[in-house]
Amino acid sequence: MFQTKITVLEDGQEKWSAIIPTPAELGRQRVGDSEAFQIDKRASHYRVTIASSDVLEIPREAIQLDTDHDGAIVVRNIHERLTFLIGETSVPLPPGQQMRLTEDSFVVLTRRYFVHIQRVAIAAVDPPPRPNDSGNHESLRTMQSLPLIDDDEPSSQMGNLLRGSEDERSGRLAVTMVKRALEVVQKAAGSDEFFQAAIQSAAEMVQLDHTYILLRQDDHWVVRSTYSRKQDATWRHDDEGASSKSLPEGSGRLLDRLMRDRQTIVFEPDNYLMSMGSSMMLLDRAVAAPMFNSQGQIIGALYGDRRLDIDSPDAPIGDLEAALIEVMAAAVASGIARQKEEHERRREADLRAAMNQFFSPEVLASLHANEGLLAGRDANVTVLFCDIRGFSAVSERVGPQRTIEWINDILTELSECVLATDGVLVDYIGDELMAMWGAPADQPQHAELACHAGLAMLQKIEPLRQRWKEITPDRFGIGIGINTGEARVGNTGSRVKFKYGPLGNTVNIASRVQGMTKQFGVTALVTQSTFDAVQRSRDTKVITFRQIADVRPLGVQSHLRIHELASESTPRWHDLRDRYEEALQNFHGKDLIRAARVLVSLMDTHPEDVPSTMLLQRVVNAIVSGEQTIETVLQLDSK
Repeated sequence: MFQTKITVLEDGQEKWSAIIPTPAELGRQRVGDSEAFQIDKRASHYRVTIASSDVLEIPREAIQLDTDHDGAIVVRNIHERLTFLIGETSVPLPPGQQMRLTEDSFVVLTRRYFVHIQRVAIAAVDPPPRPNDSGNHESLRTMQSLPLIDDDEPSSQMGNLLRGSEDERSGRLAVTMVKRALEVVQKAAGSDEFFQAAIQSAAEMVQLDHTYILLRQDDHWVVRSTYSRKQDATWRHDDEGASSKSLPEGSGRLLDRLMRDRQTIVFEPDNYLMSMGSSMMLLDRAVAAPMFNSQGQIIGALYGDRRLDIDSPDAPIGDLEAALIEVMAAAVASGIARQKEEHERRREADLRAAMNQFFSPEVLASLHANEGLLAGRDANVTVLFCDIRGFSAVSERVGPQRTIEWINDILTELSECVLATDGVLVDYIGDELMAMWGAPADQPQHAELACHAGLAMLQKIEPLRQRWKEITPDRFGIGIGINTGEARVGNTGSRVKFKYGPLGNTVNIASRVQGMTKQFGVTALVTQSTFDAVQRSRDTKVITFRQIADVRPLGVQSHLRIHELASESTPRWHDLRDRYEEALQNFHGKDLIRAARVLVSLMDTHPEDVPSTMLLQRVVNAIVSGEQTIETVLQLDSK
């Protein structure tokens, strides 16, 4: 006989390992699931959560594991679109397909996450001996099952229970306790009041001196809340200045027995002398009821006691009273589950709110239809950086409050240009905006979309100058750099803060090109890869470029060809572009005299054009030096 063992690995490091029942469905945490690395029982199968809800590259439904009649493990791909890889030979497992494993293997979910699968033989192990709790005097006992009313008996049985002083008191006590338990559950949404309500009600109903909510954390007990009936005082773990509290004295044996027997335990010694020298010698009575989660795991206990050194009632804790404590413990467990569910719902809502800020409605619709798009992958994308010029001058002039109002308005207007072209707002870096096209959803014309966004940003500048002219008399501007290429896209943030975007050299080059706009005195530059992609797209008439230069950025061995993205398309602009590119072609062809003649003429009609001035200077330097070899690639000395 064999069992199925899985090990979840992230970047080659073990995250979690467990023997799981089958059939089992593996995937990322979803609403209604337990926290990460837990096993939930469903009607027809088990649900194994192998990652928390913020690890978006792992789908909610990834694979299903089962065993066949020969004991082999059957792996089935239950995702609608993604293909996973099996074993060292990377055998593809398409959606809906299954593979039979007779040896240990692993499933590649993403580049970072693997699931190692093993068949483990079931060993015959004798159960550990049960400790003898009774001795000569029974001190610990489990709660006896109370007789239930037979469904076939008439409903008058309840009336019989309430007739007579003792039966009436017991019945009313049970009804009151159930009512209190319902109140505890009702207080569970959005606050920790249900902890205090539970322990206070338990203390008053069963006349306990102290009551405690104890939670299981990393295989040990932690005090969550306490209540003292005599002093009418409470304590919570998150109270200001309260970081920890010791377990109640004498509770160790009860809690060990509770974990072993998984039911309510009552301490009631027949002879107090039997506990001399032990930690339980000060206890008169005590009771502990377990709290279970939906998977049947003990997550805590409701504990209460009476002390010998306090004027407490010398009455046993009967089975009915223990049952009422058990009801209250169940109410607290329900409150914890409800609180956890509310937390997950808020977390999901926060994630959706964050996504609404960074994705356009069209991209969001694609993500809702296929959440696997957020998984980390390699993609051809276009990246844009937009830097706001004049930020430091404005900040010094008007102070931080007005500067924040100004920069928020500017970034909002620029961000709308990104979302209007179905781009992704990746990040704000000080006074710089970063955006991306081509992922998470496929966009064949992503380079063209990025250029349209850049042109829309340039159209926003003059209205913004007019709106803020009282604090920007020196006419602020922007610089835009755009590059197209391969990048690794996915959640580049963390489990704490989601940030979808690209990583790689494509991003670095886009940032460098943005910095070049200052050196060449233009507002927007694109690389040759972006230029070529736009030329291949369908709508190129409204986008015009001017080839500026071949450059080698500081610290980079290879060179780039950069083009200016035109903010206008007028006869004057076309005249400037055509004559400049003629001079540039003559310079590359070593016809320096003709290049100088064209540039001198160009400077008469366009004296403000910085690229023409720079190129004329390079031509003059080449003529003066008289060198046979002309360096056509411009080496940049700064970023």
